Order: sequence, then C-alpha cells, then structure tokens
Amino acid sequence: MVKKMKDSALLLLALCLVFALAACGGKNEDNAGGSQASGSAGAKTTVTMGFWGTAQDLKIYQAAADNISKQYPNIELKIKQYPSSDQFWNALPGEIAAGVAPDFIKISNEGSYEYIQKGMFVPLDDLVASAGIDLNRYTAGSVDTWKVDGKLYGIPNSVIPGMFLINEDMWKNAGLGKYPTTWDEVKAAAKKLTTKDVKGIVINIDPYHITNYVKSYGGGWGYGKTINSPENVKALQTIFDMYNAGVAVTPKSLGYGWDGEVFANGKAAMTTGGYWYKSFLKDAAPNLKYVAIPIPKGTTEGSTMIADGYVVLKDAKDKKAAAQAAYYMTNDATQKALMENGLPTAVASLSPKYFELNPEFKSIEPELKTATDFAYPAETKKFKDELVMQLENTLLGGLKKSPQEILDAVQQQFK
Repeated sequence: MVKKMKDSALLLLALCLVFALAACGGKNEDNAGGSQASGSAGAKTTVTMGFWGTAQDLKIYQAAADNISKQYPNIELKIKQYPSSDQFWNALPGEIAAGVAPDFIKISNEGSYEYIQKGMFVPLDDLVASAGIDLNRYTAGSVDTWKVDGKLYGIPNSVIPGMFLINEDMWKNAGLGKYPTTWDEVKAAAKKLTTKDVKGIVINIDPYHITNYVKSYGGGWGYGKTINSPENVKALQTIFDMYNAGVAVTPKSLGYGWDGEVFANGKAAMTTGGYWYKSFLKDAAPNLKYVAIPIPKGTTEGSTMIADGYVVLKDAKDKKAAAQAAYYMTNDATQKALMENGLPTAVASLSPKYFELNPEFKSIEPELKTATDFAYPAETKKFKDELVMQLENTLLGGLKKSPQEILDAVQQQFK
C-alpha cells in the first residue's frame, strides 16, 4: 500500500555495497508469454518474485506460481511477500548486497525512478523479443509509464488514479447528504463526523497522500523544481487547517502503521487512498461499508496516477527467465482474479471490464483524464524523508513552522 523508506544513510551504504559486489562479481491459455521456455531441456530455473500487498493478493500470486509450469516447464516460481512497502524498500538494498534479493519485483511508479537512475533495474528492451513479451497486450499509456530515457524498465501491471474514501455508515449517521467534491466541503463534513472516539479524516503524513492534495490545487513537485510553489503551499495549508481544527489524525498518533488500519478500525471517517483498500478491507473489516469518490478539488481536478509494474533486478541470475515469469504474471487469468480483488489492469483487452467488476470505483473513471505522475525528484528517498520529517516535526512534534517555511526548507535540499 503505499509505502515508506526511513533511513537514507543505510540505503546509501547498501547501494554502495551493491555496486561494489557487482564490480567484484564477475502456447499460453492466458494469452501472456511466448512459447520458448528458459533453460535447457529438463533443467529447472528457480525465479523469485518479491512484492508487498495483502493476503488476498498473495493467494492470487501463489496460484499463478503454482501454474507457471504449464507455460514455462523449465521455470519454478517462488513468491516472497513483504509485510509493507516500508519493509520492502528498507530490506531490498541489503538483500541485493547479500545476493538474496528476488529476481523480479512488483513496484509502483511512485518509487521506481530513483532506482532506475541508480542502475538497480535491468532495461528490458533486449529481452522483449527473446522472452516472447508482447507489449501490444498493454495500453500504450501504461507502457510509456515504464520508459525512462527511451528505455523500457517495467512490464505494466496496473494503472489507476488516487481515490478519496468515506465510511458510508458514519456519513449517513451524521446526517450528511451529497458526498464532497471540494476540500472546503470535506472540512465542513469532517467537523460533523468528529466525535470523542472518531476523527473526521485520517491524513497519513506520507508523500503519496500529500501529493494528492498538492495536485488538487494544480501543484506538483516538478522533479524537484517546484517544491515550494504557491499551489503546493495552499495544499499544505488545507492539511494544516484540518489538524488545527482537531478533525484530522495521523496513523502514527494512534499507533497504526498506515491510514487503511485507521479507516478499517473505525477511527476516522474519511481518507485519501487507492484501489488496494478493497482487498485490504475484505480481510480487515468485511462488514465496513464505504464509498470511493474522486480526490476533492482544491482549485482544480487533479490526483496521482498510480501504476504498478514488474521490474527485473540487475543481479537476477537468469534475466530472461525472470522477464518471462514477470510477463506471465500479467496473463489473463491472473489479471482477472486481481481485477475482482480491486486491482486495475494494464492489459488493453481487459481494462474496459474493470469498472464492471469494481462498480464501487466507477466514480473514479473520469480521473483517468486528469490524474498525473508523481514527478518526485530523482533523489526520491531523500525528498520523501525530508518532507515527512518537516511535516511530522510541525504537526506531531510541536515545532511552529508554516507550510511556506516547510516547503522552503525542503526546496533548499533540491536546488
């Protein structure tokens, strides 16, 4: 679910170890994959996929792994699940350095750019033909999402805008009518929804969530060039207003790891989030009724565009087999199962069916025209850590900084 790395020094050390070790080291029923299996006849190539996600996701991925031999007899696929994106990104550099990292991983476009720039992922262009990967299966936009400097780094898996989620029962019990379309309406509703035990809204102090606010004001990070723009300041002021009014809460202040846990446990009535809420709530709060609507407007319609893809690590033992296994995970049967679990698909022939299978997300469809990429600085982790630190020190730590002062301080790090 959306994720977060905390220790820049450790990451840089691990990356140095990675590069140091590298210098010393010397016919498918699901319409995905080619007919040529990797490896010599009778030999098994073990490929490991790493991902973070829900228990529901794991069941689907494991079922795919159990059946991969039908298409690739010489590939054995093992699934490694990480409990959270935080733990994933914190563990991955050290695993690479130790030679125990997965061969390919599922990641989002939110955190991929920095790792592509640092050479941790393999360009797939030379593997497309030999691995039998048909890029025409995917929507053009989803393929473009995984291109950097003209090179393809990921096999598309999903693409969908950010969302705003509301506890339907709490909303009705508060006597509220139409769902909000602006942040001013959210503020007013949050006051009515706040009780002794429940806050009107949970605002995760995390770049993903902050970016959705920023884009709704026509702002953005500009790859580090527009961090302290007037639009971004307005977005942060909206967040500050709700905290100062006593109607907002952070997951950390309640002892939770992320916003979904706060929402599932009925501690907040509204939140920014994404499609992953569906599969999470199936297990965590199966009786909770919720609605998903577009990110409310600040001054314009805007939100993040979230894309998942499979990337092959540079130290994968058999890169062709890893690419084939990654491609196999986008087969129709697996994609349909993921779609029923709430995951939007990048497979062109299936994507029109997404909102039929997930009618609770139908209202998000217009956002496909206005949602945009995250545009974080190339030093993504540094940016995330600095932004979170500045916000937490003010909202949770008692420092007296204005949104302008916070963003000016972050901007200073990315001149």
